[in-house]
Amino acid sequence: MCGIVGYIGSRGAVDILVQGLKRLEYRGYDSSGVAFFRDGKIEIQKSEGKLENVETILKKKDPSALLSNCGIGHTRWATHGKPTTQNAHPHRADHVVLIHNGIIENYQEIKKEILAKGHKVISETDSELFGFLVLEEMKSGKKLADSVRISFERLKGGNSVVVISEKEPGVMVGVRNGSPLVAALDPQGGAILASDAQPLLEFTQDVIFMEHGDMAIATREGLDFFDLATGKPVVRPATTLDWSPERLDKQGFDHYMLKEIHEQPAALVDTMNGLLDKVSTTPFTLAIQPGTKILDAAEELYLVACGTSYYAALEAKYWFEQWGRMPVNVEYASEFRYRKPVFRPGSVVIGVSQSGETADTLAVLREVRSQKIPTLGITNVRGSSICREADDVFFTSAGPEIGVAATKTFTSQLMTFLLLAGHLARKRNPGAAEPLFADLVKLPHLMTALLEKDSKASQAILKAAKGLYRSKGFFFIGRGYSYPIALEGALKLKEIAYIHAEGYAAGELKHGPIAMIDPEITVVVLAPKDHWRDKTVSNLEEVKARGAKILGIGSDQDEELQNLCDYWVPISQTVHESLMPFFLTPAIQLLSYGIAVLKGTDVDKPRNLAKSVTVE
Repeated sequence: MCGIVGYIGSRGAVDILVQGLKRLEYRGYDSSGVAFFRDGKIEIQKSEGKLENVETILKKKDPSALLSNCGIGHTRWATHGKPTTQNAHPHRADHVVLIHNGIIENYQEIKKEILAKGHKVISETDSELFGFLVLEEMKSGKKLADSVRISFERLKGGNSVVVISEKEPGVMVGVRNGSPLVAALDPQGGAILASDAQPLLEFTQDVIFMEHGDMAIATREGLDFFDLATGKPVVRPATTLDWSPERLDKQGFDHYMLKEIHEQPAALVDTMNGLLDKVSTTPFTLAIQPGTKILDAAEELYLVACGTSYYAALEAKYWFEQWGRMPVNVEYASEFRYRKPVFRPGSVVIGVSQSGETADTLAVLREVRSQKIPTLGITNVRGSSICREADDVFFTSAGPEIGVAATKTFTSQLMTFLLLAGHLARKRNPGAAEPLFADLVKLPHLMTALLEKDSKASQAILKAAKGLYRSKGFFFIGRGYSYPIALEGALKLKEIAYIHAEGYAAGELKHGPIAMIDPEITVVVLAPKDHWRDKTVSNLEEVKARGAKILGIGSDQDEELQNLCDYWVPISQTVHESLMPFFLTPAIQLLSYGIAVLKGTDVDKPRNLAKSVTVE
């Protein structure tokens, strides 16, 4: 959620902070700011709104301000207090200045104590209070690092902070206990801290994912890590990322989201190559890892996730049941963690998180592991928190995703689930899934053809977006494999176009939602030629009779369905019906993207949203 960048070294810190925060804009934010040393004092510049506002302020400063070699920067996603300049980070408590990500659950108690000691609290945030705790410790004679460590122990909730002080201008202290914090050495001397790896890739691909309860002390000489509870040194190895700064650029596309939609075929190939045994010629043979044995021993699966990852898990349920013959429960992590589920022998819990930092999903894994239930994770980020909370992790290989609305990470999750289901089928349902594998390897090529700008599907989607973007609302409907994609389609449209949209199992429309249908409503019908198709068409005719505009997405050979629709998107259907979600998905993504562009919204950074939801 909030973006953190801190730098100390020999380079100009201000430019590093601003450019690093730009790399983190995808996380979602409503205010931003930087703080940097200047003539022994810490200067703070911040503003509500976009980072450009801070850049404008900095451009008016004299050039000497940009020569600072130490500073911290922040993009804030409001939790406590309105999105104002006053509440923006960094925050000051006398000579102590900090940035913070997370929620201090006991902030009311701390605030009473701070006010009782005569301090004046300026903002409405919980973040500012931490600075006063550090200040009080330093007043008693402690060094900055010890003061931060002792003060942090007072906090309840998942939090990360980076702190600097005018009393120790050569030191920057970062603590991670919940919200992610990543560190790296600057090859020219010094160190960088950030809430994500993207700002670090300009300098190095060797990054250190700090663990819960880690404290980092950064100086011009480098980095040292300590255990928060004991203050004792710890060793944290670096992880080499195969991401490059070039992959973070738009590469000629108008938006990151559009670029990432078009990167999906490559992401599918990379994910298959990362998970399959490259030596074996047997279909669906996974590379050997501890997680494979956990999956093999499972008798029942619980798939736990939030948002788009939840819809990927819903799709997986169909595949696991059909191909792997495995009973599956799909759960919202935010609900599951507060229930008292009854696990049968052989249960395995799989937590799904694109970032690997989703707070509710991590909490579920932590709790069920404490009950000795085997756990697995699926994530796109090596070294993320889920790697420590789960017994083992299956990695998608989508590469960095900058657009807040998930695209290639979603289809990469679908691919991962399908490979796991195919692996289970080899033992539980021998021979059933093998013909599917031949179609599976065709997917990247066929998806590329669909995404071509001049393809019939792409042209039809553009026409539909232009004709429908003024609609009052949308219903996305589908059955079977198409149902989770209908839910994902509605979410995408809400996320980036700010239009009310609902996703439904088509058979549920008559149980209430059909009352909403009128000529200002568009119904998007996902109806490829599968064994649900005829029932879906019946549901289409029900809403058509009530005046709704119909956008159909289905087989390019389905003339009957085409004739029932006001707008029609033809999909070439040359693969098994269970693989059609891989074609319906880019179609609904392009539709939402096209409508959002026509409405003039901020496609890559939708309002009120964050890329990685690291608070509850």
